[in-house]
Amino acid sequence: MYKYISYIWMYIAVLLMQIFLLDNISLSIWLRPMIFPIVVLLLPMEWRSVWVLLVATVTSCIMDLSLGGSGIYTASLLPMAMLRSTILYITTRRQHEAGDQQELLSRLSLRQLMLYVCVSLLFYNILFFSLETLSLAAPLRLMLTIVASALLSTIIAWPVVRLFVSKIVVK
Repeated sequence: MYKYISYIWMYIAVLLMQIFLLDNISLSIWLRPMIFPIVVLLLPMEWRSVWVLLVATVTSCIMDLSLGGSGIYTASLLPMAMLRSTILYITTRRQHEAGDQQELLSRLSLRQLMLYVCVSLLFYNILFFSLETLSLAAPLRLMLTIVASALLSTIIAWPVVRLFVSKIVVK
């Protein structure tokens, strides 16, 4: 149980930061930083898919209810939660083995961890803004919004990811 206390604190801190700080910052119509998907990305890799999907569902329902998303957060976060181990394998060429007791994310190099977070947040932003727009009338604006928001989300989320990964190192 002691191991999961850091996950609970990270979960609460990131959701509160997203709901009360980042959602209330109006940078422009092009930028909407969303760092809450990292709570799903940083879950233990040895967890079964059903538990990861349950956490993703609870997280996205909280976001939908608190931000008035009408299901768009759920429709965007669940595919990312289902594909997080695939994204990890594609970006780092590492898989979690059943007998491995050490956290996989803490053993990644900074470059691999950054690539995993960047690609995952980009994937989430593609899903979110494509579902939000539901139109290809302005594809350049859509692509610019996706890239700018994913970049800003990664920049804001990176210190949280680094702090959290440094705390889960098994000694």
